[in-house]
Amino acid sequence: MQLLLLIGLPIILILILGFALSNFMDGESPEIQAKIAIIEHNSEMEQFDQFIHEMNKETGFNKRNIASMEKSLPIQTLKSLFHSKKLAKMIEVKETSVSKKDEILNDNTYTAVIEVPEDFTYKYLFHIMLNDGEIPQLRVIGNEQQQIGVDVIQSIIENFQQQLTLGAFIKKNGINEQALVIPDSLFTNTRTTIDQNKAVTSKDYYTVGMAVMNALFIASTIGTIAFKEKQTFVFNRIILANMSRWIYFSGVLFSTVIFASIQLLVIYGFAWFVFDVTWSNLFAFFIITVSLSIAISGIAVLLTAISYQIRSETITNFFSSAIVSIMALIGGSFFPIGDSSEFVRVIGNFTPNGAGMSAYLSILRGNALTDVITPILYLCFFGVTMIIIAALTFPKRREMV
Repeated sequence: MQLLLLIGLPIILILILGFALSNFMDGESPEIQAKIAIIEHNSEMEQFDQFIHEMNKETGFNKRNIASMEKSLPIQTLKSLFHSKKLAKMIEVKETSVSKKDEILNDNTYTAVIEVPEDFTYKYLFHIMLNDGEIPQLRVIGNEQQQIGVDVIQSIIENFQQQLTLGAFIKKNGINEQALVIPDSLFTNTRTTIDQNKAVTSKDYYTVGMAVMNALFIASTIGTIAFKEKQTFVFNRIILANMSRWIYFSGVLFSTVIFASIQLLVIYGFAWFVFDVTWSNLFAFFIITVSLSIAISGIAVLLTAISYQIRSETITNFFSSAIVSIMALIGGSFFPIGDSSEFVRVIGNFTPNGAGMSAYLSILRGNALTDVITPILYLCFFGVTMIIIAALTFPKRREMV
């Protein structure tokens, strides 16, 4: 059951994390569906007509600006922005009267309510054209239950305000708007990755992350089984049969290599079948898998040796309950934490799961075997070191029974 869980658990985690964080990991914007209501206290066109009527009485007023002013009225422009092709897909806009304000505020389906105060456009034009009077302000009421949508609406309005301010500055100073336009030909809109032939998707990343993390549990599982064999006198009978303790030691070592390799191959096979996680260099993939299995086997025999020495499986339980989680976090199984800190990246690569993950991801990007020699050698060195320490720690024959 333990070995089956070690295969089923990472598959479930890959399904959950791969789908849940796909937009974030792949650099895509999350899909947002928002519904907003725009409440105007009085008609914008009536305010515009009132402003023009009053300005006609003033001497020196440039009547040629009337046409351009009418096309850039703030609320009309804001509505056009929300009805644009890009925003219309994710934002539903409903224009309503002041009398229905309370009804809309009590409707949880609305993400935000934009309330336009009385004489907003009149005051805006008065301030822009004559540089007099207070700057009018819109009132945005957000639904706390849809905070992400509220933040999006707030961001759109803030950006809209900046554009209005820029437009007013340009008109006031007589700047040619075309002079501020940068030709598209100067830029290219190409997304590429550096030092890699293929981008790693969220499903690629979490397939590797969950595989290397759960491979660590193989070590604690084998250690637990080995200690139970001592409790049930299986190991004692081997010693009484005049067999070398190193035969049993080697059995633990090689069984861990076999089980870890099988676990990794099953997980990656599932990911290939379901998520199309493919390996362009199968030879490098198998070399990394064997190297990681050797490192895991080193941990397994060390846990077994210490458990036999102290006659308790406390160290094995502590490894599976605490050490694995810490190594998984530092190694980047849950999140690419190394991207935010070079120090954490270096520390993570010194863990067997972190080194294995770096090597796997490098191969997924299309790199050659020569590019992952360093993590492969480290995994082998780590495994051999753990095996030597375990051999020195493993109790002598006279201490066994």
